[in-house]
Amino acid sequence: MKAWKPALAAILAAMIAFFVPLPYFISYPGDATSTEQLIDVEGATKEPGDLMMLTIAQRRATPYFLVESLFLPFAERSSVSDYLYDGESDNQYEKRQKLYMEEAQHNATIEGYELAGEKVAVDFKGIYVSGVIPGGPAEGKLKAGDQLVSVDGKSITSLNDFMKTISAKKAGTQVDLTLLRNKKEQKTTVAVNRLTKESERVGLGIYEPLPMSAVQTNPDIDFNVEDVGGPSAGMMFTLEIYDQLTDGDLAKGYKIAGTGTIEEGGKVGPIGGAWQKVVAADEADAEIMFVPAGANYKEAKPSIKKIETKMKLVPIKTVEEAIDYLEALPEK
Repeated sequence: MKAWKPALAAILAAMIAFFVPLPYFISYPGDATSTEQLIDVEGATKEPGDLMMLTIAQRRATPYFLVESLFLPFAERSSVSDYLYDGESDNQYEKRQKLYMEEAQHNATIEGYELAGEKVAVDFKGIYVSGVIPGGPAEGKLKAGDQLVSVDGKSITSLNDFMKTISAKKAGTQVDLTLLRNKKEQKTTVAVNRLTKESERVGLGIYEPLPMSAVQTNPDIDFNVEDVGGPSAGMMFTLEIYDQLTDGDLAKGYKIAGTGTIEEGGKVGPIGGAWQKVVAADEADAEIMFVPAGANYKEAKPSIKKIETKMKLVPIKTVEEAIDYLEALPEK
């Protein structure tokens, strides 16, 4: 029996090293994926040029992978608290990331169709509660995953509508909420309160409310995105949709990578891991990479020098800037 002890100890050590989760996330450069593979607009013709979305690979740290990451030049270690809200589980975090992706698809569809002069309509479903702030007004009343559908008996029509309605209340005001929890309708009352002692702004005490909606288009559009979360593909989705809805090859035969959220009015918003996404773009032989102007551009520039790539890094503020840049490119 004693002869088995060293082997058993080795097995246990290996299991701890590879499977015991630590309170850290590790991120690495991910992939560059052609958006043509992910988006299909009815009746569209696919062109030779390639538009690519960029991702970051992320995993929960274990002892082995934490040590391994110390020797990888483009790996980053972050505390779980940098990603998860207080009380948020890993599954709830993944759900939130999927909603970010859905929102990116919806925003990209709206912007892409409007830029191309095509029809698009939004059917708003409600507000997703990402998490409840401990000690806040909604504690014990709302839960992460709840879907708010009305305030004081009035249907919520948009995220902006929800934010304006709540912020117009005075501290201490009771608000009647109708919500869906596990697809069942419930009602509750929450007294709004100041967000901070120094601020006059009030809120329900929930983390980052997210819009939930469905988008109807003509012509139809289908997204085939699996196992990818977050909002950072929004800008490249918009370019792909616009490209499929309009004549010609927007990429002009080049391999174009990019990252950035898409916001109302076509504004391109900041993302995480720009310095790591440079590596993913270069490994996919991208010739040009779009990145949000400002902090993301400054963050990404050192990676360009570090990997000694000839890829051109282009900062943009709006999706229309990216379209103008591509339309001015000579045909390859």
